[in-house]
Amino acid sequence: MRNRKDILTDLVFLRSNLFELQNELSEYPWDIGEPSLTINKLDFSNVLKRCIRGEVNFEDIVNWANAIECRDDLDFEVEEIQEIVFELANPEINGEITKERLQEIIDELEA
Repeated sequence: MRNRKDILTDLVFLRSNLFELQNELSEYPWDIGEPSLTINKLDFSNVLKRCIRGEVNFEDIVNWANAIECRDDLDFEVEEIQEIVFELANPEINGEITKERLQEIIDELEA
């Protein structure tokens, strides 16, 4: 059985089936004293670039953002990433996700 940090790493990098990753993480308690993993700007941008290239679809990005939003075991290098995760997880209130918007986010993170 893989440990929590390995599963979280696969989740952050979107390296496996999202449903299966969430199922594996459900074996661990939700509340944790401190984060096990920090999402940095480069890794976050790389997942968005995969969507722009068509390797990941918009629905996957929404589901991925929902999966990482509000997790006690994840932290963010900068608060801006947390705000972007909220935006991506809630397109019905924040606006449709487009390749153009993803590129804007990447440009902001890499500035």
